[in-house]
This record gives sequence, C-alpha cells and structure tokens, in this order.
Amino acid sequence: MRKLSVVLLLSVFVYSCVSTERLQEKRYQDLVSYSDTITPELLRTHLEVIAHDSLEGRDTGSEGERLAAQYLIDQYERLGVAPKGTEGYRQPFMLNAERVDSLVYRTYSHHNDEPELANHSTESKTGTSEYIRLFGGSEPLKGDVIFGGFGVDDPSRDVQHLDEVAMRDKWVLIFDDIPYVVDGDTLINPEISNNQRVANLLSRIEAKGVLVISDMNSEEFDELALANSEMIVQPQNMRLQYMDDSESQGDFPRAYTLISPEMAAKFLDLNSADEIHEYRENLISTITTFEPHSTDYFIDYTPYAGTVEIESNNVLAFIEGENPDLKDEVVVLMAHYDHIGISQPDETGNRINNGADDNGSGTVALLAMAEALQKAADNGRKLDRSVLFLHVSAEEKGLLGSRYYSDHPVIPIDQTVTAFNADMIGRSDPENIEKGDTDYVYLIGGEIISSELDSLVQAANSETVNMRLDRKYNDLTDANQFYRRSDHWNFGRLDVPFVFFFTGVHEDYHAPGDEVHKIDFDKLSRISRLIYTSTIQVANYDGRPEVDNEEFIRITQDQPR
Repeated sequence: MRKLSVVLLLSVFVYSCVSTERLQEKRYQDLVSYSDTITPELLRTHLEVIAHDSLEGRDTGSEGERLAAQYLIDQYERLGVAPKGTEGYRQPFMLNAERVDSLVYRTYSHHNDEPELANHSTESKTGTSEYIRLFGGSEPLKGDVIFGGFGVDDPSRDVQHLDEVAMRDKWVLIFDDIPYVVDGDTLINPEISNNQRVANLLSRIEAKGVLVISDMNSEEFDELALANSEMIVQPQNMRLQYMDDSESQGDFPRAYTLISPEMAAKFLDLNSADEIHEYRENLISTITTFEPHSTDYFIDYTPYAGTVEIESNNVLAFIEGENPDLKDEVVVLMAHYDHIGISQPDETGNRINNGADDNGSGTVALLAMAEALQKAADNGRKLDRSVLFLHVSAEEKGLLGSRYYSDHPVIPIDQTVTAFNADMIGRSDPENIEKGDTDYVYLIGGEIISSELDSLVQAANSETVNMRLDRKYNDLTDANQFYRRSDHWNFGRLDVPFVFFFTGVHEDYHAPGDEVHKIDFDKLSRISRLIYTSTIQVANYDGRPEVDNEEFIRITQDQPR
C-alpha cells in the first residue's frame, strides 16, 4: 500500500507540473496573440499625425513638439493606459539655451590710409545679410581677411593652400567646391573632405572664421539668406538646467560663414560677381603655384544673443503587472519623439524635417504596443512585471530627456529590469537594399551586456516574426559607437541591460526627405511585434537579466554618471 501511495503522489506531481507548463504556455501564447493588433494600417494612422508638416519637425521646445506630446497623451487616455508622469502623463524638465537676436557684420576696407566702412550687414529675424552664418560664431570676432584658395594642403600633389602662421586669428576666404578631379586629372586627394578642411582651419590653424564662396548666383543666395533669417532665433546649445553650472557654455566661438557673390567679388578685387567663375578656373589652372595672400579688408563681427529657459516634456504611461512579487519591477519601452525642426531648404525647397523614421517610427511603435498590451490587460491577460512607456524629448540635443528621466526616475532604477529602445526602425539602409535583403533589424546591446536578455529576444524572434537579427554594430569598439548614441545609454550607464532596435542610417537622415511615404510599414509592424513579444518574455521571466559582460561593466564604470 505504501508503494502505491508513493506512485500515486508522484503521478499527481508530474501531472501538476505538466499542467502548469501547459497553462504557462497558453498564457504566453494568449498574450502574444494580441500582437496581431500591431498592423501597418494602425502605425500609418499614427505616423501621419506625428510626422505631419503642421508639427514642423518637432524641434525641442517648439509648438510642434508640444502638439506631438499632446497627441501621445490623447492616445494613452483613449486607450485607458494610466499616466505615470510627475504632472499627469508629462514629466517636465527645464533647459538652458542660447537664442540669437541678431548677428552684425561690419566690413572695413584698408584701400586708403584710414579704415573705411565697406559694408554693414545684419542677419536677423527681420532682415537678411551679405553673410550667412552656417555654424559657430558664438563670440565677437575681429580680424583681417586672407584669401586661402581652396583651403587645403595635399603635399603628394604639390598643393599648399594653407599657411598656419599667416592665417591664425584671420578670416580665411576659400572657395566652397574642392576641385578633386578636373578633365580626368586628380588635382586633390578625394579623401580630403570638407569637414577635414574646416577642422584644419578652425581648430588646428585657429582662424577667426572661414568665409565660403559658393557657386550660387545672387538670386539663389538671397533666397537662402531669407530662409536662414527665419531660423536665426532658434535656440542653440541646449543643456539641462539642473546640470548647467555655468552662466553660458556658448556654442563654438569661431565662425563658418557663407558670403554673397557681391562680397566675394569685393574681397577678390573683381569688378563684379560675374567674374568669379573665371577667377576660380584660373585658380584651378595654377593650383600648385598658388600661395595664400592678404586682402585689403577687415571684418568686425558681433553676435547679439542671450541665455533663455526652455521647457520640454517626457511623456510617460504605465501598465501595472499582476504578480505581487514582480509588479514593482518594470520593463521600460522607450523612443524619442522630438526631431530637428526646420532647416535650410533641400533641392526641392522643402525645409521641414518631418522625422518620419527618426524617430516617428519608434514613437508610433510604442503607441501600437501599448494598445496591444492594454487590450490584453482589459481581457484579464496581464504581464507579471509592469511596463513603462517612456517617450523622451531632446534626444537630438544630446540625449537630454532620457538623461533627465534616468536622474529623476518615477520608478527606481534598481527596479528597472530592462530598457528596450526603438529609434529609426521604419526603413532599410542602402547596404541591405543593395543586397535585396531588408527583413532585418540591427540589435545593439543584448549579448554585449547581458547574455540572458539576448536569449530572451532571440526566443521572441524565433517564436514570432523570425527576422534576421543583424549584429553588425553590436560591438563596443565599433567606430559608430551606436551602443551609446541613443537614449538607451542613459540606462546602460546605470547598469540597466538594454537592447537598441535600429535599421540603420539612410540618405534622408536628418534631412527633409525623411517622410511618411518612404516608410516600410510592413517592416515597421514586424519589428514592433518583435519588441512587443520580447517585452512579454522579459516581463514574465522568472529570473532577471543580469549585466554579465565584463568589458561593458568596465566601460560603464569609466564613464561619467
């Protein structure tokens, strides 16, 4: 009788375990089934609002950013997802920034014994100038103008257009287009980029500024000057107010400035702007014998600017878990909803950077995942752990919104189990388009931080969308440093394991061409479903993904916190 009892008890125990496993599997599959609501049509509906022209590129602190935040709040209220900000769904934070009122250029001639005012231009919201500041120029600058040809040195081809001694503390005048190859002959090494040229002049040689002669005619320059004047009051150099321990950190003191054809003719001592093209052709023909030389002009540049306060907002929504032992822990789903606003017009005249992919795609993915999880919860199918939907702003200004949240979390960082970041997940990069294989997503984080977390994401992928998980950039030594170039880093620096879902940089990155009609909504839907299912895996995981990569631990310890 005793033996029979033991057998019966063992049978009951085994049956109970099998039943529990089956129930757990059914629960998991029930939750996964709600991912069917994450459709291309739903994502498009949201993105057509988030990336609409009326939001003017969602620049930090702008009315467009405010409208985007309100749309997110309206959607979470509609779905019945609870607020988790410090003010409803909002988590406000303050920024300091510089705002320009006007930039004044006084150009003097030394033709006679006494300096003579040759031009007085003011770049402002209400007026255009003979000068267009492209970047820098945060401080007053005074100096003579020296002509530096094409502004490059290429010793292998006997090109010597730089003079470190003569150009220091001067305004250096150069032609914009570098003549790399002319009539089949390589005149200048094509690997010498414009960025290298500018860095040489402003940083190594320490020129006061660079004056650029473009190939635009007067009408084209005037159109650009008008567009630029409308942007001049946009705040620059934003930083978190609570971390700003200086009166003003400034931007970049030395200036990179485009000049009008008329000013270029004046500096080159030509009769009119019509002679500039021929002058450039003659310079090309004497490119190896040219030497920098002084002009008869002096520029006194004064920026009128001041520090302003700007309020921005993170948007937070929350679905509580049901396991009493785990619901105080949270999985963070994050995406930045800001973009870069209005810029110089592209070749079509478009000036609005809609940011459909960057990062409208991640923003609407979170909304669709929230809808799926809330529907599941409403039907009695909740996760063990809680989920925080974190829409951060000011990412484009230096990951400022996520930094603010990580320093002021609404749920303690030590209760944050994982951060999943979705940033630019709506298109494919040229490399994969050329290969004809666009059913992929780049995973950054995961295995280089936490082997457990990586395994959970892999399991979610194999059980659902089965995309190609590309780890090309998943390297702590990768030159792109993507592992710390988006908002997940502000969790990673505090030892929270993360995965960054990303599909790569394309030709419309930070350009007006990043528009809704270029989004691959089928792909966006599949990646969103992958993140959704990965969230279920982590939220219902009995353990907790640990940071176990020693190299990552060393790197985070070496970084400022």
